[in-house]
Amino acid sequence: MNTSDFKYSSESAASAEKNANQQGRPHNERFPFQQQHPQATTHLMMKYSQLHVPILYGPQIPRQDRNDTRERYCRALLTLFVSWRSVTNLCDTNQTWKDAFKYRQHLISVHSWKIIENIQLLHECKKDRDDHLLQVISEAQVDNDTINPVLLLAKHDVHGEYDMDDSDDLLELLGNLDKYTTTAVNTTRKTTENKYIEETIEAVENVGRFNHTNTYYQSSSDISTDRTNRQLIPFLCATPHLVQLNTK
Repeated sequence: MNTSDFKYSSESAASAEKNANQQGRPHNERFPFQQQHPQATTHLMMKYSQLHVPILYGPQIPRQDRNDTRERYCRALLTLFVSWRSVTNLCDTNQTWKDAFKYRQHLISVHSWKIIENIQLLHECKKDRDDHLLQVISEAQVDNDTINPVLLLAKHDVHGEYDMDDSDDLLELLGNLDKYTTTAVNTTRKTTENKYIEETIEAVENVGRFNHTNTYYQSSSDISTDRTNRQLIPFLCATPHLVQLNTK
């Protein structure tokens, strides 16, 4: 507890008339712990002006349709959306969390059920998003039958679950996807400008006006050099020697 908390506690006994005449933003309501609580003298509970859902330590809430994590799913929902002071308020001795959730789910409010539905909807959206991204990545890998591991999310598991704060990973994934897609397209397709330059140089060479040119050939095979595989450098510096040769 800080100074503001102690001040609020000391003023809690003030008359209602004094509080009604108070100007400015009202204080958040504060509630002390019970005396037997180990942090009763150092901590208190604050009621927010807007509804908040706390975040549990550890992995996120799993999908509701997974049998292997059903116990963890039920335990998380009971912990978040049912009032309790001890674990026995949520689950009886020798009772599974699945059974405890079945017998206590009527205690969850309508508003809380909407939040639970949104949690499952978030899982479905992530699954659809990942399927779409994998499809785009597969189409971008035109020269390779395998997907580059760099383009896969590091936090992805076999059931499609992620940490809640994975926006940075998604941005990195989209950046890598754009880079690799651009590289694949550039290596497999010729742009209109390159085609125009190649046709122009070919026409000039066929005329025979310039017999001395700087042309760099790059072969894709050690056996022969194909004209379509040569790398053309369209803008070259005219050296004095080339000028003299071409003006003869």
